[in-house]
Amino acid sequence: MFLRAHHRTKNGKPHTYFSLVESIRTDRGPRQRIVAELGELSADDQRRWQRTAIFHARHRDGKELPLFVDDANPLPNDPEVVRVRLDKVGWTNARDFGDVWLGLQLWRMLGLEQIVSRHLPTGRETVPPAAMVAIEVVSRLCVGQGGTTSEFALAEHGYRRTGLEDLLGIPDDVVTKDRLYRTLDALMAAKEPIERDLKESLGTLFSLNYDLLLCDLTSSFFEGLAEDNELAERGYSRDHRTDCKQIVLAMVVTQDGFPLYHEVFAGNTPDATALPTIVETISSRFGSARRVWVMDRGLATAPNLQYLQEHHQSFLVGTPRSQLTEFDAELATRDWQEIRNQVEIKSVRRNGNTFVLARSKQRRAKERAIRRRHLLGLHRDLKALAGSVSARRLKDADKTQRRIGRLAERWPKAWPFVDVSVHQDDSGRATGVTWAYRKDRLKAALARDGAYLLFSDQAQWTAEQLWTTYVQLTRAEEAFRAMKSHLLLRPMWHQTSGRIQAHVFICVLAYALWKALDHLLRQARAMTRIRKPDEEGRPQAPQDRPMSPAVALKIMQGVKIGDVLLETIEGRKLRLRRVARPIPEQAELLAALKLTLPERLVADRDITEVDDASQTG
Repeated sequence: MFLRAHHRTKNGKPHTYFSLVESIRTDRGPRQRIVAELGELSADDQRRWQRTAIFHARHRDGKELPLFVDDANPLPNDPEVVRVRLDKVGWTNARDFGDVWLGLQLWRMLGLEQIVSRHLPTGRETVPPAAMVAIEVVSRLCVGQGGTTSEFALAEHGYRRTGLEDLLGIPDDVVTKDRLYRTLDALMAAKEPIERDLKESLGTLFSLNYDLLLCDLTSSFFEGLAEDNELAERGYSRDHRTDCKQIVLAMVVTQDGFPLYHEVFAGNTPDATALPTIVETISSRFGSARRVWVMDRGLATAPNLQYLQEHHQSFLVGTPRSQLTEFDAELATRDWQEIRNQVEIKSVRRNGNTFVLARSKQRRAKERAIRRRHLLGLHRDLKALAGSVSARRLKDADKTQRRIGRLAERWPKAWPFVDVSVHQDDSGRATGVTWAYRKDRLKAALARDGAYLLFSDQAQWTAEQLWTTYVQLTRAEEAFRAMKSHLLLRPMWHQTSGRIQAHVFICVLAYALWKALDHLLRQARAMTRIRKPDEEGRPQAPQDRPMSPAVALKIMQGVKIGDVLLETIEGRKLRLRRVARPIPEQAELLAALKLTLPERLVADRDITEVDDASQTG
């Protein structure tokens, strides 16, 4: 089926009429019959009838028919309009675009393009070092969506699988592992001024307060022996990878979770010894000021607190759990203040210092459930052990003691509350096992369940202010969780200390983009929609929830860039590089962030004389 043009001249004026014509087979051969007279049609009407005819042809016999057979009267003379063969339309070279495009928007919004260019100027390099840093950081931001985790993999295939080549204009063949490694080496030399300028940029954009700082430490392990890396040592592993060497990473973030400073220490560095270095560096780099340092119990040693006081710094810290025993009397009173659902606090003054007792009902229920399970398990195993000894199946007293030792390892939450005795006869053989519960210890532990103790030198703050400030320490923990789980800080593969420090710096810069995205999402109140809600409306069914950066990047990763291949009826071959139009979920996110996707980044190309395969490989 196709359109046929009929030309008439009436009163000296040419007219073109169209009819819808269908080819049919007859006994005397193929013939054409008019299906409908359409009259005069505008260009838009012609295109609509074209689509109708093509649809009919496809569903009738699977073949696409030419619609305009009158070559003497083509479509209007419009350079944007060509006649193509629909059976030759193709789509190739599809790459991830939306997530790296969003990452590059954040990179420029934070001013990092200018900051890095200022401190890593282009010298004899053919590729600007700042552009290579952008490739590293944006790729790291999107690495949790299935990207590559090493410079070698990024150079080999990671870069060309994204739309960064179109966004930055840097060809894939110049992004080599050696150039990426040289970029890491140059980046470390500019770490201090970049962090300083980034601090100013973040403070201006998000109105950050740097008078209260959250400080925490974590560890990250190596793959390989790392024999030539002086930072790679064995120590206390938060990742539970005692089989691997590691580094210790310290981070200082603001109340809102934006990174201010980080430092990489050797893997065997104790938490308590890192704080003086951190405080001195912050003071020298950002000026001496009386800041409030919020820290967990690992850093809150007596020498560290004394150091902060001597250097005119304030502190708010969590204390070791064992220190709660000094406040058993205060725990037993009823003068608690409920500041949040199932959270109670009270302030205690001792020796001019302020302590805050906090108690969480949910935490208390959890701790008691764990202890109950351990107590029941220990009681069951002790009963079975006593039965074995009484039945004379187990006679050796030493073996019995070893069995009891294994029970202590198996049920550590219950063991402090039980006294176990092994009875022996005159020949040293075990005759029985008895045990008794230490009710005084158990009663004291029940009183301390769900409770924790805070300590500060801020006498003018209320208990609620101190507690609210301390729980913000979770922002530092969120930073480590994002860097490890989403930005894939670990495992680390570099074998030199400088490259390791640069790798961590790249992850910190990527986290700055991550946190900026998180701030924009919360500001826009972007929500993760549940597309298929529970029809029965049960309360435990999933509900819409605030969107996280990980979800936003995953949504945007679905926006692809690729080449549309067309072949005209004249034999010309066209390659049109296009960005996929967003689906409703992506469009909603873009509207919330007030961003507009580009549709094209490069000019369309006529590849008639070039082999298609070599151009789209």
